[in-house]
Amino acid sequence: MSASQYPRRFAALFSALAAGVAVLVTPSTAVAGPDNDLAAEVRATMIEQHGTALRERWGTRSLREPLFEPTRASGSWVFGSTTVPMAVGQGHGAPHMALFLAHRDRQGWRVELDGTDGFAELAARAPSAVLSDGEKQTFAGHNANRARVLADTGLGLPWPQGVAWWMGGGPHGDSGEGRPFSSIDFNGGDGRVLAAGPGRVYKSCIRGRSALVKVVHDNGYSTTYYHMYNLTTLADGSAVRTGTYLGNIGNELPCGGSSTGAHVHFSLLRGNNHISVNGMTVGGWTFYEGGQAYGGYAQRGSTRVSVGGRITNYGGGGTTQPTGTVNSGSNNSVNLRSGPGLAYDVVGTVANGTTVTIACTTRGEAVDGVWGRTDLWNRLDSGNWISDGFLDTGSNGPVAPAC
Repeated sequence: MSASQYPRRFAALFSALAAGVAVLVTPSTAVAGPDNDLAAEVRATMIEQHGTALRERWGTRSLREPLFEPTRASGSWVFGSTTVPMAVGQGHGAPHMALFLAHRDRQGWRVELDGTDGFAELAARAPSAVLSDGEKQTFAGHNANRARVLADTGLGLPWPQGVAWWMGGGPHGDSGEGRPFSSIDFNGGDGRVLAAGPGRVYKSCIRGRSALVKVVHDNGYSTTYYHMYNLTTLADGSAVRTGTYLGNIGNELPCGGSSTGAHVHFSLLRGNNHISVNGMTVGGWTFYEGGQAYGGYAQRGSTRVSVGGRITNYGGGGTTQPTGTVNSGSNNSVNLRSGPGLAYDVVGTVANGTTVTIACTTRGEAVDGVWGRTDLWNRLDSGNWISDGFLDTGSNGPVAPAC
């Protein structure tokens, strides 16, 4: 009996087996029921689209079962992520992640992965309880620009502009040796990893204090960040700008792999496909592969920096200052002050949910905010002040330089 005679959600498993891929599954995959039907369909779609490529890149004939991590549901619609984890110690790199959107009709579940025409089509029809209008706009722009292969990505490097970090590992695969060489390892500064460009942030394979973090940019690129801890507290789908805090460099392995020395494993993707960084410009530098993984160099004008050297982030577009989202609790707005305390004059208000740009921070009068009592105040780019107790910055501490 051929694979085509079985339900679609199992066809990819047959294809994987025919290609020599041993798919490691758990008994729950085969259990009947709506939720398990969807889980099987999501996993099969991931294997169908990426199983063969992952086997080639990871150099193994065994793929671990993709994770099924739904985060939002409304009626016949479900949104979430799916990740193919690596075994601990399997390779120096990161697992493979994709966002999924699923819709159930009379024929069953239709599952699409981000960065595809099918995902964009479903996203446009999804209810707001599953995808916000802002997310729909991001995904629409991302898909429209996906076919534009531009050498200058318009992205910065994942730390503050004007600051130099170490390039600990040159271009390499998401699992180390496997191609494409989509990833680079960086460390330095205060260890705070920042979004390389504006977009929407998502987390998958959340384990303890770590996860794989992905930012979907509306210019057609996505970036992922691995090995971090103390992750952003921003909810999945939140808008981020260039410079928004994502986490701290570390050696975390929430979804397998290996790591030596605290760093961020930074990867470049189009849609949910890793692409080579060879000849691509990020943060004002053009990166080139070496003769083998982890080699290569970065070039800017006549300046060349090899592995082990320091690279200054010259940015790529958008503001590089950190941002926050106003949370006024039960009120509609928060007062802006002329200084870091309630004794200073009220010079304006800012509406709940507004994204603001933070110029610097300082300690001032303690205030009882929605997060509890804090004496941290943020000066905005307008020159006005807001208590950190009413601002969601993705961090429990300062996200900008001291004033």
